[in-house]
Order: sequence, then structure tokens, then C-alpha cells
Amino acid sequence: MKKIKLIIDILMIIVFLLLMCNQITGIFAHEILGVSIFILFIIHQILNINYYKGLFKGKYSKLRIAYTIIDTLLLLMMIIMIVSALMISQNIFNFMNLTNDTLGRQLHIISVYTIYMLIGLHIGLHYHSIVKLKKENRILLNVFMCLFALIFGIHGFISQDFISKLTLENIYPIYT
Repeated sequence: MKKIKLIIDILMIIVFLLLMCNQITGIFAHEILGVSIFILFIIHQILNINYYKGLFKGKYSKLRIAYTIIDTLLLLMMIIMIVSALMISQNIFNFMNLTNDTLGRQLHIISVYTIYMLIGLHIGLHYHSIVKLKKENRILLNVFMCLFALIFGIHGFISQDFISKLTLENIYPIYT
């Protein structure tokens, strides 16, 4: 079961990275990848059903509260991303006539960029279950990974101008 979860998680990361390349892949491929991430997300939720079963059991430490808040926000943003994707679909779901291009695009941009930040936090909080090494090696790897993530995250945040996208100053980030 752990191997299946790991494979699904790796596939989700790969598909999310490919989704960021829609100016290269094109809108149709972007929509296909979007459907793929939806399916992988559902599988991920099913494989982690014990999380939901234990949600109202036990005591809540500060760390567990952080897990719950981040995971709840991530779930909410994924739902908003999916609904907004249906609203702006140009190929696969355009038959649904949910078209509201401006609102759909705004919701999609806000949810997507929020999801990328929340995924970083989500992976960071679950990092301990991903890497099981000897204590000395884990400390070195953790320091390296934290520094790498911090530097890469700050660089990406600035170079991709996340603020303008999150504040909707730029609702057409694909073309900038």
C-alpha cells in the first residue's frame, strides 16, 4: 500500500509540473492533464481514507492543527480549482456551458497558485514519513532540503510574480 501511495504522489507531482507548462503543451493537453490530476487526487484521497476516519479522534497538538488546516485548505482549493477549470474549459468540458470566463479564470488562477504553496507545506509536513534514514543522515538531508526549498521557493515566488497572480493584478499569467 505504501508503494502505491508513493507512486500516486510522485505521479501527482509530475502532472502538476506538466500542468505549469500549458504554454508549451497547449490547452487541450492542459485539460487532459487536469483530468488526470483530478483522478490522481481522488485516488490519493481514497488511499488516505484513514486520515478522514481519524479526523475527530484524539487530541489536537499544534502540529496536528497545522496538518488539518493545511489539508483542509488544500482540499478546498482543489475543489475550487476543479470547478473553475470546468468554467473555463475550451475543449473537453465546454459542452457543459458553465462558461464564465472572467470569474472562472480568476478562481482558477487564485486556487492554482494557492495550491502550489499549500502542496509545498503539505509535502514538508509529511516529509518525515517519506524519508526514513539514520538520524545523522536525516539531519543533514533535512537541512539541505529545507535550505533548497527555501531558496527555490523564494526564487520561484519572486520570478513567477506570485503576488500579482494571487491579487489578480495579472489574470492572464500564461501570456506574460
